[in-house]
Amino acid sequence: MGGNAQDLNITLVKYRSGLGVPGIMGPKLDSVIEIKAQPESKSAKVVKTEFNENSVETGKLETEMSAENAASVLALVNELTEIPTQNEPGIPDVFGKNTSVFVRRGAQEVWAYNPGSGGCGAMDPAEMSFSVTDDHKAKFGSIVDSLSQVSSASFQ
Repeated sequence: MGGNAQDLNITLVKYRSGLGVPGIMGPKLDSVIEIKAQPESKSAKVVKTEFNENSVETGKLETEMSAENAASVLALVNELTEIPTQNEPGIPDVFGKNTSVFVRRGAQEVWAYNPGSGGCGAMDPAEMSFSVTDDHKAKFGSIVDSLSQVSSASFQ
């Protein structure tokens, strides 16, 4: 798959714990799922990297997605971009999924959610420039779970 300005790059960074929690210990990586989708050809490639409890890479899988799974990814991304977000360091994990998500079209960021451990500069949820409802939280959780399932199905 060659690079194109219309290509979508979706990255899910899943953590075991610690995302958006103030303190000096950073979150522990669980896995990174990278999906490179070409909307025009309805094709996609997925790369999944797994990490052990010490955030050390333990394996990497790469495969092409079926056209059906690629279409599902594109639909899920459309739903995701309807959820309010902000991409600032130190925001708490308001969605509660221990997952950062980045969506880019070519080199341009389309949507991102990247809570941090914050440390001393952790942001109070009341200071955030966006607010989320329980519906937003449920939708985000469902989309992240679905993206993970579609990606995993591609390796079977």
